[in-house]
This record gives sequence, C-alpha cells and structure tokens, in this order.
Amino acid sequence: MVLLGLLLAGCAEPKFYPVRGEVVIYGVGPLTEGEVQFRPLRRPDLIASGKVGKDGKFSASTPDHGEGVLEGDCQIAVIANSKDGKPLIAERFGDFEKSDRNTTVTARDENYCMIQVSKN
Repeated sequence: MVLLGLLLAGCAEPKFYPVRGEVVIYGVGPLTEGEVQFRPLRRPDLIASGKVGKDGKFSASTPDHGEGVLEGDCQIAVIANSKDGKPLIAERFGDFEKSDRNTTVTARDENYCMIQVSKN
C-alpha cells in the first residue's frame, strides 16, 4: 500500500499558481515593453510567460494550463527589444542560464515577483 501511495503521489497533476509582478530597470524605472518567462527547474518544458505592460507589470500563464506558473523553483528570463532594434536591457537577462533571476512559486492565491534588470 505504501508503494502504491508513493507511485500515485508521483503521478499527481502539476499544480499552477498565479504569478504577477513588475519589471524595473535599475536607475530608470519600469520596463515598458517585453516579456517575462518562467522556466520551472523540475519541468523545464512548462515555460510560462507574461507580456510586460507600459507600467512594467505582467501576469504569467502557461500554454495548455492557463493562468499561473508551475509550483516550485523557477529561472526567470526577460526579453525586451525596442522597435528600433536597440536593446532596452542587458541581453543576459533574456537567457535563463545567464540572467541570475530566480523565484519560487508557492501554493497561494497569488505570488508577486519584482524583477530588477539593468541596461548593461
């Protein structure tokens, strides 16, 4: 019975929880366009994303799962390219491995994530 319980626990549906937040450029103010992506460490294929509004705020959702991000530790990437082709923020923030931005999504009504980036 214990083994069966462990097997069933391992097959449980993944849990997603609401994540919203704001992206701020250090010394400048809110990022006014772009996208934030969350890559869960235990299921890197379930990337969630949210479009950044003019006020720097975003709300994340996961394709095929709806609103929210998979519970657990996540790497964060911020993609922001201006219309004239010049980078709005340092390019490293667009790469999960280089951005050094992380968060932990927990079982709650809402997770808030303030993300600070720099120009270079």
